[in-house]
This record gives sequence, structure tokens and C-alpha cells, in this order.
Amino acid sequence: MKMSALERILTVLEGKIPDRVPSFCLGGDFQFVDNFMKSSFALTEEDMTQLDRDKVAYKQPFIHAIIAKFSPPDILPNGLDAKIDLCWQTVGGASILKLDFTDNFITQNGGYFKVLVRDSGIPHFWYTGPALLKKEHIKAYWNKEKELKPNKTSFSQLSKIRRTMLKKYDIVVAQGISGPFENCVFGIGLANFARFARKDPAFLQEHIGFQWETFEKPSLNMLMERKPDIVMCGDDYGFNSGLQINVKYWRKFIKPILANYVNIAHDGGAKFILHSCGDIHEVFPDFVELGIDGVESLKPKNNDLAMYREKYPEITLVGTIDDSEMLIYESPEFIRNSVKESIKLLGKKGGFIPGPTNFLLDHPAENIVALFKAIQEFGKY
Repeated sequence: MKMSALERILTVLEGKIPDRVPSFCLGGDFQFVDNFMKSSFALTEEDMTQLDRDKVAYKQPFIHAIIAKFSPPDILPNGLDAKIDLCWQTVGGASILKLDFTDNFITQNGGYFKVLVRDSGIPHFWYTGPALLKKEHIKAYWNKEKELKPNKTSFSQLSKIRRTMLKKYDIVVAQGISGPFENCVFGIGLANFARFARKDPAFLQEHIGFQWETFEKPSLNMLMERKPDIVMCGDDYGFNSGLQINVKYWRKFIKPILANYVNIAHDGGAKFILHSCGDIHEVFPDFVELGIDGVESLKPKNNDLAMYREKYPEITLVGTIDDSEMLIYESPEFIRNSVKESIKLLGKKGGFIPGPTNFLLDHPAENIVALFKAIQEFGKY
């Protein structure tokens, strides 16, 4: 029996076998939207008229309108029939901050950012580095507690997008906020994290606890008030060859807060997916212990996916399709065959939601269409 996207995703995350392997797209940047709109797959005026009528968001970088284009023709007449079942959108909810020690504005978690517009006219929003490099900077940031409180309006808008995408286009939008590790190191930097972990752990714990109590916990509570089906948290722990911090520090400082994220999501009736780039094999046993339902990214060159599937069957593998090389440089036929092998290796017993390992950037549109068509073709049970 044919399932809805939500039924399909929940079935997989519950460890059961759906009607077919679901598909996932993390999102895309302005460059991919430009590439896509210059291709033969571009949104037509007819498409945009329907999307506008259905109130499908064009907000970047989550490209809901582009994701909707992959729909079957019975949903969107000019759809590509290469359906995407699951995508992701996060919310910050706080204003940009201004602190006395710098002339630049900083983000909610204490990092610098830059907005660029290239000669082509394509904009980019970049995190450029930590701003809270001294203890006095961190303490000044703590004094901005009132400004860091999340804004309920952002969560209401996010919820509206989720409901629209599910009702109109049978697409599940996983919703969430940034995780405790990124919120910490984006503000104070990895060097400070390591130094405080060794020499002043109480101060590091105070900073992590401040962010949890000030905007992470309130944000999660506001999110859960809107009854999402899937909560997805972004928190990159890995480099290409291992964790960014010693695993003992991850377990001491980050794991307890991540456990709170998982528990709040589960208590609210939602499944929990973690997005984490890099080689994260050291903490996979911890993910099982915490009850995480799915882990996303899992670049195949950095992770032993077959081992994860065999050793940790409790966790659904999400992503896994190499976006940094294969989806950029290889042919559509190569990608089609690679997806076939991935599903054969990882999806025979469920527990697999394939898609690009990260955001789509300068990827050729034809390769992304080939990817999602292949999931449809080879994913049937």
C-alpha cells in the first residue's frame, strides 16, 4: 500500500520497512537555486503560479519551491516525478547582537558573519569566526540575556511552512534549532573550548549552561508547542578524520545537553534526527544510548556506513550520498548506479533515508534530478 511521506518517514525511524526507501534533501544555497533555474528543470510560470497560490515558501536556503518541483505530476503538473519526502529548516529566533568590544554585529551564538553579493548577483551569508575570544567578551555576551531570548513569531512562521508543505506537497519539513556544540564553539572558538575544558571547566560549563537556559531550552519548548513530527538538530562534531574535540570532553560537556534536546523532542511526541558532519564513529554508541532516531550527513569517505548499519541498527542512516565530489563531478548515469548500490547495501532492511550529505551548492541540476529519480527507481520493496 502506498504511504504518505510522513507515514514513510515515521515507519523508517521506528525501525520498520515502508513501501519504498524515502528520500531526503537538507536544503540548498542561492548558487544551487541559480543553477537549477538556468537548467531545463527550472520552475515554469505555471509552477510559480501554483506555488504562490499554495503559499509555498521561497525562503532561502531551504528552497521549498525547488523541492516541490520534484513532485509527481498529480501534485504539480510540471513536476519532475522524482519525489523528495523529507527536508530541513531551522530557526534562530533572536536578533543580531551588538557588543561594545567590536564594531561588527554578531549572531545569537556569539559568532561573526558576513553577507556577500558576488559579481554574478548571487548573495551568500557566511559565518566567519568566533567573536567571544576573551573571558570578558563572554561575560559581556551573558549580559545580553534579554536580547538572546527567542522570538515566538519565528516559530509560528516555521510551523506554518511545515503544515503547508505537508498538506499541499506531501513533503515533511523536519524542524529544529542549532545544537549545543556549534552554539558554543561558533562563539568562543575551538581553541577556547579546549583551553577551558582543561584549565577552567567550571567556566566552560557555565557558558554552555547559559546558552541552554537562555535560548536553547526556550527555543525547543516553543518548537514543541507547535507539534512537529520530526525535530532535526544541526551540531557538527567531526573533522574528516575524527572528532573536533576529545571524546571525553564531548561526553562531559555536550552529551548531557544533547540528551535534553532528545528528551524534549520525544516527550513532545516527535522523532529526533541529528545532523553532524565528519567522522563521528566514536560517538555513535552514545547516540544509541541517548535514543537518537536518525543521524544525518554521514559522508561515505569519512564513515564506515556498512559498519553503522550492522552494528547500530537502532539508528536510521540519513544522507550518505557524497555531495562534495560525486554529485558535482560524476555523470547522471554514474550517480544512478551509485544510488542503486547504496540502497542495496544500506536499505535492504529499512533504516535508510538517502540524500545529499549536506546543502546543495554548485551542483549540476541534472545530477540532483538523477539522484532523486534513482531513489524512486531502486527504492521499492
